[in-house]
Formats: sequence, structure tokens, C-alpha cells
Amino acid sequence: MSSLRRALLAFCTLALVSAAVLFVHVPAAWASPENVARHVEQQLRAGAVSLPLDAEVEYAAALELIHHGDLTAAKKHLQTSIALAPHFTDSYFTLARLEARRLSPDAIFWFVQGVVITTRSFEAQSLFAANAGVAIMLIFLITSGIVWLALVLRYFPFLAHRLGDWLKRRFNASTPRACAYLLLFAPFLIIPSYPIAVALVLLVTWPFMQRRERVLAFFSAGTFATLAWFAPFIDRYSPIADPASLTALIAQANESAADPTLAALIAATPSRGLDAEQETALGLLAMRAGQQEQAVGYFLGAIEKNQKESLPYVNLGNVYYLNGQYDKALEGYRKAEQVNGADAVGQYNLAQAYIKTLLMDESSQALKRSSQAGFDAIHDSFAERARDTWSIFPRIYGAEDFWRMAATEGQHEHSGVMSAALTSVTGIPPRAGFVIVVAALLLSLIGSRFIKPIKLAFQCSNCGEITCNNCCSDAHGTILCKACGKVVGGVTSDKVLEALLRQRRQSVIVKRRKSIKWVTMWVPGVRHLFYGRMFSGTVVATMFAACLVSFLATGYILPRWSSLDYSTPLWQWILPALGIVLSYTIAVMSRQLYEMRSTRSVTRSRTADNSDESAASARTGR
Repeated sequence: MSSLRRALLAFCTLALVSAAVLFVHVPAAWASPENVARHVEQQLRAGAVSLPLDAEVEYAAALELIHHGDLTAAKKHLQTSIALAPHFTDSYFTLARLEARRLSPDAIFWFVQGVVITTRSFEAQSLFAANAGVAIMLIFLITSGIVWLALVLRYFPFLAHRLGDWLKRRFNASTPRACAYLLLFAPFLIIPSYPIAVALVLLVTWPFMQRRERVLAFFSAGTFATLAWFAPFIDRYSPIADPASLTALIAQANESAADPTLAALIAATPSRGLDAEQETALGLLAMRAGQQEQAVGYFLGAIEKNQKESLPYVNLGNVYYLNGQYDKALEGYRKAEQVNGADAVGQYNLAQAYIKTLLMDESSQALKRSSQAGFDAIHDSFAERARDTWSIFPRIYGAEDFWRMAATEGQHEHSGVMSAALTSVTGIPPRAGFVIVVAALLLSLIGSRFIKPIKLAFQCSNCGEITCNNCCSDAHGTILCKACGKVVGGVTSDKVLEALLRQRRQSVIVKRRKSIKWVTMWVPGVRHLFYGRMFSGTVVATMFAACLVSFLATGYILPRWSSLDYSTPLWQWILPALGIVLSYTIAVMSRQLYEMRSTRSVTRSRTADNSDESAASARTGR
């Protein structure tokens, strides 16, 4: 190896080592209090309304201090995080958790504040809606999958028995049961998708289900059909989960500092029915950057496209106010008042313009109207450091405006978040799944009107086994399977009949308990559903599904778009894991849930008791 290559290799090695060291230590330096304070000052000078990135830095520092047990310092960081970004809900709930550990009543205050902020903030609303929608969908699919699995385990052996008998009679099959199972499960293997599986289970098991099983199956299939049908309507709000959508970009510009990159992204994105909102967002960024002429042009463009919105009028007045043109500012604020007299920020800024033009009485009235319109809540929604430096306030969009924007943009740009999620989970597009499941449900309902009188299936009154009309016996006034009928063949005494059937029932229950125990213990809720406990089985299955989804998500299925990557608290792993363990414990430890049935059906003469007792003794070996 030449000396030049050695030198080059040594240099590259040194560079890699240095990069690794910087990668480990520089982020901590960037997040130092001095750098955070410097970044806050820069953002405030650039017109930021809220500082979510700096709030997340403080929140991450609080989590680190909580991990080390310094709860007092962590509380200060959380309060600083709230001051920097009042809409950052995690800080409120973490503060509530800290206060709850101290048994302080302030925990209730911080928790309520977190809930209130969640209902007001579009970021919190959209994050909650997206995560709740996906989580509910996954929980439902897992729970309903457990329901269908229980029905398969309960009825497919009987179907295989019927189908095997038919194959043996028709084709003289050598292994009829194996062929029957192969035919039953072939569609699941050929087209492995949730709607196809639901349709097949419905069609082949509906005639034999009990009433409560039919209710649960109808509810599961109907809920899936409803979810699949309304998925395209829910997709209208998909822009809330797309960081590249115009709605998301406008929401980012709504409270951010001047950002040329963000302004370029907004200008390059198709308007998709949001022409006025796009111009307004560009005007806000230009105003915060000190580009007065460009800001005026953008706001006038927004007014031209939508004259029924007060927001560009208020901000146009703000541009003139900041430039010392108070008469023009007053004109802009009065135009905003004509459009929306209940605009709290517009009324407050109008009062300030009246003061500058020495109209004190009008200023007092405007301040009163502003307070009545809820200006205090809007004032508290801005970053504390920002609002302390303003004489007039910017007029920005609220949560309801962004939901309207998302619906408008979703009509022009169908990203299909819910449809894509359903397609990836179920294997079939939502509308196709809707057609398949609804068709199967209708066929099952219609078919049951004709199949029910034929009485294809019965449940043995003694052992509970499902039996067919070719195998059952009603010689004793009650429906018995072939095995139970064989046990009591020729018996006429009620006492002996009851004793023999009890013995047969106990032996069947013991045998069934051993076999079904291992089949139904792998998925919580299956055993309860198998034995007909619909409510308790559904509850156990839902608890298992919710804990499983929560454990895999560890907080958020869809995280914040620009959030810091800080570690997940340990309790978000432990609690769902405990729930999963509890679900399996209930599934494994639950006892046999079979209902004991009475077998006495007719009153017989006692004259045949002796002969029946001798016959019973011969059968039992006594």
C-alpha cells in the first residue's frame, strides 16, 4: 500500500471517528439552555406566534429529569414548555401525572387543561382524530376476527361432518373428513382477505347459529360494512394526516416565524379550492418577514378571492398599523367589523387603532366587544413571550377553519388515508369489501327463511354437540345426538334414562374440555365465544385487541409530523403488556362454560323400572 493511500485511509478513519463523536455530543450541545434561548429570541423577532419545537426541547428535558427522579426541575421545564407552546398537550398531561404522584389536587387542574386544549387546538384535534380512527379500526378488526375464529371452531367440525357424509355417499371418498376440511378452508387460502373470510363464515354457518350468535355476527358484519362504506367520506379529511397537504402547510404557517422555505412550499402547492387561504398564509409569512408591500399584495389578493372572511382584513390593518399608517389600519379593521363583528382580535386591534387616532370612547366600546367575543382565551393561546411584546395581535386561523380547509382540499385531492389503511389490513378495497360482506349478509338472511323449516342442524339436549337430522334422535321426546341416543336405546325408566344421560354428558364434557382447552386458549375471548358467552367473550377480545394495539403503538400510531424523537415512557409499555397478560390469564384460567341441560322429557310408568335398571347395569358393567 502506497504512503498516499495510507494517509488517505488514516484521514478518512479520523473523519469517521470525529463524525461519530459529534453525532453523539453535538445534539446535546444544540439543546443547551443557551442555544434554546437564542433560538427563541430569533423566532420571536421573526414573528412566531407559538414555538412548538422549543417546547418539545423543554418537554424532552423534562422527561429526562423525570427518568432521573428530579421532579421539581422537570416541573419547571414542563411549565416553560407550556409558556412556549400553549397548544402542546403532552406537557399538560405529564404535569397532571407528576402532580398525581404527589397526590396533589393540581393534577385535576392540569388534566382538565389538557383536555380543554385538545378540544381547541387543531394540531391536537387532528392528531387525536387520526390516531383514534386508525386505532378503533384496528381494535374492531382484531375483535371481530376473534368472533369469526370462534364461529369457525364451533361449527366447522359439524360442517365437515355433513360434507364428509355427502362426499362419501356421492363420490365414495376414502378420506371424506379430510376432503371436507380441504374444501372448507380452500377459499381462505386462495383469496386470503378479511371480507372474503367473513362472507364465507356467514354463508356456511348462519343457518346453524343460535340467536345470540346471529346478533353478534350481524353486528360485526354490519359494522365492517358501515366502516367500508363511509371510508371514502372519511378520506375527505385525509389532508390532516398528510404533512405535504396545503392544509398542513397553512397550519404550519399559521403560527410559525417568517420562513422563506415554507412560503415557497405554500406558493408551489396547488390551491385545490383554497385560493384565499393560500394568499392569506403567504401574507402572514411576508408580514412577519417585514416585507410590507408583498404582505399587502397577498392580503388584497385574499380579499379579492373571498370577501366574506374577516381574517385578511384584520391582518391588512395590522400591516398598516405596524407601518404607522393608523388611518388605513382603522379602515381595514372597520371592514373586518362589517364582515364579522364578533371577531375578538379584530375588535381588540380596532380599539388600539382608535387610541392612536384619539377616539377614546370608540376604543372603550371596541374593547368591551372584544372581551365579550372571547379575546382572553385567544390571548392565552399565544406564546407567553410573544404576546408580552405585541400592542396588536395577529389574526390567525382557528381549528374549525382548518377542518373546513381539509374537507375542501380533500374534495380535490383524494389521498385516501382510511381507504388505504383498510385495503392494507383487509386485503380488498373498502367498497369491494362492502359489497362482498353485505351480499353475504343478505344471502344469509334470505336463505335462513327457507333453510330454517328444513331443520338441518340441532344441538343435542344432553351433551350439547351439534348434530344433523340424519344423526339425531327424538325417540325420547327430546333431541339427542347419535351417541346419546345409542346410550339410552331401549330404556323406558325416567330415573335410569337420566342417570345414563348424566354419565354420558359428564364423559363428553371431560373429553371436550381437554380438546377445546388447547384449541381456544391461544387467542383471548375465543373460549367464551365458543361456549356461547357472547358478551363476556366480546369484552375479553376487545380488551386484548386494545392492549395489543396500544402496546405496538406505544402512544401514537401516527406520530406528530415534526416532533422530536424522545424515548417512550416506560408505563406506556408496561400497562398494555399487563393488559395482554390479563387477557391471556382470563382465557387460560376460565372454566368450562357449558350449560348443563335437563334431560327429563316424558313421564313414563314405573312398572318398567326394574327391567331398565338391569339393562343399565349391563351397560355400565355393574
